[in-house]
Amino acid sequence: MITRVANERIVREGNRFARALDAAGTAARAGIAALLPNVPESLFAYRGAGWSGRVWTPICWHWNVDEVRYVVRDSEARAFLAHVDFAEAALAACEGVPPEARFSVGGEIPGFRRFEEVAEFSDADLESPLAGGTLLYTSGTTGRPKGVWRPPGEDRPPPGTTGQAGRAMLERFTDDAARGPHLVAAPLYHAGPNTYCEGAVLLGADIVLLDHWDAEEFLRAVEQESICSTFLVPTHFVRLLRLEESRRRAFDTSSLRLAVHGAAPVAVAVKRRMIEWLGPVLFEFYGGTEGGGIGISSEDWLAHPGSVGKPNPGVEVMVLDEKGEPCPPDVQGDVYFRTQGNFEYKGDPEKTAEGRRGDCYTLGDVGYLDADGYLFLCDRRADVIISGGVNVYPAQVEAALLEHPGVADCCVVGVPDPEWGEILRAVVQREPGSRLGAGEVRVHCKALLAGYQVPRAVDFVDALPRTETGKLARRVIRDGYRG
Repeated sequence: MITRVANERIVREGNRFARALDAAGTAARAGIAALLPNVPESLFAYRGAGWSGRVWTPICWHWNVDEVRYVVRDSEARAFLAHVDFAEAALAACEGVPPEARFSVGGEIPGFRRFEEVAEFSDADLESPLAGGTLLYTSGTTGRPKGVWRPPGEDRPPPGTTGQAGRAMLERFTDDAARGPHLVAAPLYHAGPNTYCEGAVLLGADIVLLDHWDAEEFLRAVEQESICSTFLVPTHFVRLLRLEESRRRAFDTSSLRLAVHGAAPVAVAVKRRMIEWLGPVLFEFYGGTEGGGIGISSEDWLAHPGSVGKPNPGVEVMVLDEKGEPCPPDVQGDVYFRTQGNFEYKGDPEKTAEGRRGDCYTLGDVGYLDADGYLFLCDRRADVIISGGVNVYPAQVEAALLEHPGVADCCVVGVPDPEWGEILRAVVQREPGSRLGAGEVRVHCKALLAGYQVPRAVDFVDALPRTETGKLARRVIRDGYRG
């Protein structure tokens, strides 16, 4: 379903919700948890929380009851919004949240107020607006999700740092066209969609919501609503490109000025096809829930294919060796950032310290800077496979596999081996109708990779587990082979 929400309505309803929180006794700096799909109420509540000094925590609605309960409790939420579709999880998680600060959306949930009650409050501008903060939970691809706390800092007027970042990116690449409609095509519980959605609201844009991903529905929304900007992930690229070319070209996408993408690596061949189709509207962003700030335009990427770009203003990036010294150009090391903002993992000072060197922090990626200062990523440090004493980066092997026309998706993991320590095993999802076999996969890899990078074994599956942002659930696959 395609839903357009006017900018002025977001502002007005946000003011109402902020006052409803005041009336419920929810203090400034209190946590606001939200278990909501892509519905207008999510936009209203986020605006209200962010302009009244509260801390916004959207919850992944794919999580089970125990995980939702954990996040509501761990975030110390003092208000809780939940959609009726997730009533079971909401009822299990709401203990500890005052009844007057529980809001149901889309229907009745016992013990919750209907969100419609917010309408009784004034929609006038807030008398003393205060910038809020965010507490977002990581996707947990390498372990249990952790709350990434971005404190609002000193009391000051809104917007907060998240909205400022999104607005700056839209202004940088779309000029006044950024004021056109912005399409939210990914779940708003993720950092990326939230950032650019809020940035678009600050620029006066209407917001168009997709309640779920569908490639043709996305294209229909772009044409129907004259979409100017959106945020996508590589999985969306793959699904769009799977449409017959005649279907893709049946939709008018000429209004699209900016498609920010991030959250997961994208194969060079896939991104090149997207640019050939849509034109130079893609902008890649590298960062995490924790932060970051590397980006690259379509034009720069075509000149430096595979790069994730250069730092944005206010961000420094460095590649350090094991001693913490800067690596020379084209030499791999750990990627670190230095930014103006700050974050910490809530309740986990050890994990916070683990990723820091002085005032710099890492997202756990290995990469290198070329002579021109462009950053190239190799892989996650935690995913590196050591086979016969040699480091093998799964992402490089996966990129080669995806060059084969019969490969729709793939994952390379290390499997314990008494002689080599670990050997490479490729798990491949074939393109529909493909009869690709293990032998052909290995021959293909030998033509593109060094011998030590060629998988020793190949398995085929119907589908690989991925998160909503397109990240491989690599740990799930790896654990399946390690028992």
